[in-house]
Amino acid sequence: MKKLLFLSFIVAMKIQFLAGQPLCYDYWITFDSPYCLQNITIDTTSYPNNIWQIGHYNKPGFDSSACLTKVIITDTINPYPANDTSVFYIRSLANNGVYDMLWFSADYYVQTDSLKDYGKIEFSPDNGTTWIDIIADTVYPLVFQWQTPKPVLTGYSGYCNWFDVMISELHSVFDLDYGDTLTFRYTFISDSTQDNLCGIIFDNISLYQWVEGISKIRYTPVKSTIHPNPSADFLTIEFDNPAFESFELSVYDIHSKLLLKNDHIITNSIVINAQSFPQGTYIYKLINPFSKKRSWGKFVIKK
Repeated sequence: MKKLLFLSFIVAMKIQFLAGQPLCYDYWITFDSPYCLQNITIDTTSYPNNIWQIGHYNKPGFDSSACLTKVIITDTINPYPANDTSVFYIRSLANNGVYDMLWFSADYYVQTDSLKDYGKIEFSPDNGTTWIDIIADTVYPLVFQWQTPKPVLTGYSGYCNWFDVMISELHSVFDLDYGDTLTFRYTFISDSTQDNLCGIIFDNISLYQWVEGISKIRYTPVKSTIHPNPSADFLTIEFDNPAFESFELSVYDIHSKLLLKNDHIITNSIVINAQSFPQGTYIYKLINPFSKKRSWGKFVIKK
């Protein structure tokens, strides 16, 4: 136990040292290295009894199905206490991805009293003035497009799970620009009953800002879906186009290389022939440059 407490102290000192370094634009925080740890703030000012800690944990209640590497967790040793609210933030700087879209994902594990003790993830487009619960949100479904089922941060997850959400049109909807701060807030809350449970783990937290090009045009988001996804060959995109306006389709690889382009789509669906695509992840964009409507999506090819 002394070793774990010492390691937690060392990690806290390392974060304090890194706090003076510039924020990363993109990040993949594994907690096994200091890479981008300066983007993390465990808020002990507003929450002096904050239980979020970074390290290897030693909790008898966690079994082999939990995330087993170095993680951020609601206390590395003890069960989470009753009447707790603990918060950490991850901040990054916006690059040109705010004019296109971002990928946001993480691993997570949950062991709490169902519904009464829970976690939430919020996004602030204005450096903390406004907070949007991205899991519970119903106002911006075309901004926060879930590629996996939404994470359930209460109860028992059963294993180390993973979530993935695509975030698009931040400039058009929230007026975010290059150099602005993107802030995610992770909160854990428990009620007045002591349950002697382990809490929540996060690991491999990543934010990747995908850029097609530099354009500050404001677009109206359009809903679209793609199926089957993953696929080995053919996929169908369906999108909202009740007036049968003319849209353009572009398909890119993850490095922003244009692979396919199709103009003058006046229906509300289109089939992509991806037989020649190697395995991997791809981005599609539907756009009407005249009415300034746009939709983003992601699909996976598996052979």
